[in-house]
Amino acid sequence: MKRFDYGKRFKSMLNREIALEKHEIALSKLSSKYHEKLENLEIRYAQQKKKFYNIKQCIQQRRQNYDQLEEMIKYYSQLVETTENRLRLLFSPLDEIHSLKLATNTFINLRALPERIQGVSVRTTKYSPSWNPFCVEPLSHTPEELQKIIWGDSENAASYSEAWEQLVFRSVREMLQKKS
Repeated sequence: MKRFDYGKRFKSMLNREIALEKHEIALSKLSSKYHEKLENLEIRYAQQKKKFYNIKQCIQQRRQNYDQLEEMIKYYSQLVETTENRLRLLFSPLDEIHSLKLATNTFINLRALPERIQGVSVRTTKYSPSWNPFCVEPLSHTPEELQKIIWGDSENAASYSEAWEQLVFRSVREMLQKKS
């Protein structure tokens, strides 16, 4: 009986070893699957991290571009605003001068300013318009003399002489006095 006991023991040990090997093989398969999945996850994680980094870089670059564009827009809008203001300041006296020219029928050559006031005064008579040219140095005459030289005794001239004085003659005198 003892012989059989050794055989049974040996057989049971062999069966246990076979079961352990099967269990070990199953565990190694599970482990290899786990490590394979883990490796795939690490690869995917690295790829997604790289994509995220690229997208983040792209977003930062676009933000910088956007900020630069915003600064350019602010700069150019300020430039446009200052240009519009300058044009308004430049053309408002010219518009006033133009309307005064039409109202008084007095046309001044603005290119001749400030050294001299040169132009034509048109007076309408019963039969035809009368053209009276003039060329005057503003510093050598008083405002009253300038008014008589340019308009003579015209009624329109007296009503608009203050506006002409303010817009043209005073600024001409100021420019000439600054030069000397």
